[in-house]
Amino acid sequence: MSQPAQKGVTRRSAPPARGDEGARLTLRVDFGAQGALGPGKVRLLELISQHGSITAAGKAMRMSYRRAWLLVDGLNQAFKAPLVETQHGGPGGGGAALSPLGEAVIRHYRAMEEATAIAAATHLTALTDALADRSE
Repeated sequence: MSQPAQKGVTRRSAPPARGDEGARLTLRVDFGAQGALGPGKVRLLELISQHGSITAAGKAMRMSYRRAWLLVDGLNQAFKAPLVETQHGGPGGGGAALSPLGEAVIRHYRAMEEATAIAAATHLTALTDALADRSE
């Protein structure tokens, strides 16, 4: 009997065909009671930086503003200082920007992701080569 997916963990509905993607790593850093940091939250932070808005970043990821805001709020509470700073509406409307800590968290995460991919490349190739061909 299969076990349900852990809360906050995305699962594929079907495995990729052998030639489509092959084996790859997904980095997730667990902080215990403070939650976790993975590719989705890091991408959300990057999009907030790019768009200057939690709403626009959420839309770019096809998520509701509420979901995006809850993720940002969780991140802001997990760290010693907020990763995202918000400015409430006014004549030009509100906005959001990454704090220096938010920018540092992205840099550290992306550096770990790159180092992990380099360290695991040989093993990922071996695992990809061992996959069954599901393209039929």
